[in-house]
Amino acid sequence: MKIGIISDIHSNVYALESVLKRLKGVDLILCAGDITGYYPFVNEVFESLESHNVVFIKGNHDAHLCGVKLKDPRPIDSQSFEYTKNQISNINLDKLRNAPVQQELSLDELKVIMFHGSPWDNLEEYIYPDYRDFDKFKEIGADVIILGHTHYPMIKKIEKKLVINPGSCGQPRDYDPRASSVIMDTSTKEVRIERVQYDIDRVCQAVKKLGFDNKLSEILKRTRRED
Repeated sequence: MKIGIISDIHSNVYALESVLKRLKGVDLILCAGDITGYYPFVNEVFESLESHNVVFIKGNHDAHLCGVKLKDPRPIDSQSFEYTKNQISNINLDKLRNAPVQQELSLDELKVIMFHGSPWDNLEEYIYPDYRDFDKFKEIGADVIILGHTHYPMIKKIEKKLVINPGSCGQPRDYDPRASSVIMDTSTKEVRIERVQYDIDRVCQAVKKLGFDNKLSEILKRTRRED
């Protein structure tokens, strides 16, 4: 079967819709958390997730919205957080509260486990592509380990295991402004990163209209030339 993997949507429905179009035809879509935060289209994002039967877990932004006290609240933009808290419907907030912080699935005899941060800190640890201790993942009892949180796409093979981060759907930070996702074939273990363009200007216009921090728009437009 083919599965789509996304993460870190951050209430950017325009990016999400473009990614979902690219993932059309996959058998299942998994989301490694951070549905909310930063951008203003929180309820619209939940509508899209529900219409595509996306299986999701909580990320650090989602947990914060549900009242969880984080060790490192700095990534939370206070103004957009307050907006989200006031705008999200009770039904969608309940969906977040009921979402787990990790998810295990059996897909074509592969054991797949999904975290937002890491197996050792589900919400807040960053596992970047240059992480120094990938051998730790050998201890995890799964064939495929899906992560989010870094906003950097990554496919890492560790012996027979795969560690996958689809990057960010809604706020890429790897200086490629296109929305990021992953498609995996569970029968062949073939994995590829997908990038797709979307209407960034419409998101930035909404950010400006609501008076959010302009950095939220600047991040969406960054390219390699500015690195």
